[in-house]
Amino acid sequence: MIAAAVSTSMLLHPAPAVAGQTGIQKCLNGRQPDVSVPFTQLGGGNDGFPGGPNPPNGIFPGNALHVVVNESAKVSISNWNTEFYGIDGKNEAATSGYPFPGWKKYANFFRMNNNPGGWVASGNDSNPWNPHFLRELNIERCWAAPALPVRMGVGMNDDNIGDNSGSWRWTLQIWRND
Repeated sequence: MIAAAVSTSMLLHPAPAVAGQTGIQKCLNGRQPDVSVPFTQLGGGNDGFPGGPNPPNGIFPGNALHVVVNESAKVSISNWNTEFYGIDGKNEAATSGYPFPGWKKYANFFRMNNNPGGWVASGNDSNPWNPHFLRELNIERCWAAPALPVRMGVGMNDDNIGDNSGSWRWTLQIWRND
C-alpha cells in the first residue's frame, strides 16, 4: 500500500466571498455616488430622471438618492413679477387650478412612477399620488428608493409655468446596488 503525502503548504484556502452592497449601504458608508446628474430646471418646468418622453425605470429597490441644491438659483413666477423663489416655493397653500392644490405654491415637487404600473408610494408617505418636496432628497443623506423600479418626475406647483423665468439648478445623486 502506497501512502500519499499531502503537504499542508499546498492546500489553497479560498478567500471568503464578499457580497455586493446595496445603494443604501454604499451611501451610508460614505462612498461616492454611482450616478450624478445635473439639472437646470428652466422656469421651474417639468423634468425627471431618466430624461425623455416616457422614459424607462432608472431607480431601483435598494438604491439611495440625494439631491445637492444650488441655493442661489431662483425662479420668477412671471415675466413681469419680481417674486423669485427657490425650490421650497412660497409659504402659501395653492388653490384649485394648481397641480397640487393645498400644497405650497411654487415649490419644486417630485413623484415616483413605475413604468408601466403607475404612481408609487415613496418616502414616509403611503399615498402614491401625493407629491414630495424636492427638499426631502436634499435633507435626507441617503433617501431609500421605493420597493419597485421607478422613474422620477419633477415639477413646479404653479398654475402657469409658461410665464416664468430663471431656473433651479440641482444635482441628483444615485448610489446603485453592486
